[in-house]
Amino acid sequence: MLRSRPATDMSEHERRRLDANSTFVELRIPADPAFVRIARLAAGDMGGRIGLSVDELDDVRLAVDEVCATLIAAGGQVLQLRMQTQDRALLIEGWMPDAVAPTVPSELSEMLLRALVDSCVFTSADGGAGFEMCKRACEIA
Repeated sequence: MLRSRPATDMSEHERRRLDANSTFVELRIPADPAFVRIARLAAGDMGGRIGLSVDELDDVRLAVDEVCATLIAAGGQVLQLRMQTQDRALLIEGWMPDAVAPTVPSELSEMLLRALVDSCVFTSADGGAGFEMCKRACEIA
């Protein structure tokens, strides 16, 4: 399990989750790096809607690349993504229901995600692999 902050620093109420009763964007793309661009574009658009800065949008796009690459490496045919904005936060969940291996991010991916997003958790269960990620917009002084 990876978090961009140590688990001891993040209480359960700090970790945001998608609200199924609110509007969200859902994508299903082939588990192929050639299609990850679609997810990056959608994440960038949603981040722009909540006021992420240009640098923060770049961070989100790079983080989407990393988490998608990690899921694609777990094997499987389809990558399912859900994105939602809550207040000034962008929440992204991904799931590969037919993953053939557990999700294990590389050390480089872990380091990048710690620097790019506020939280990121990878999970593996019941033949599937997934992640939950959150990026909050910085307050502008």
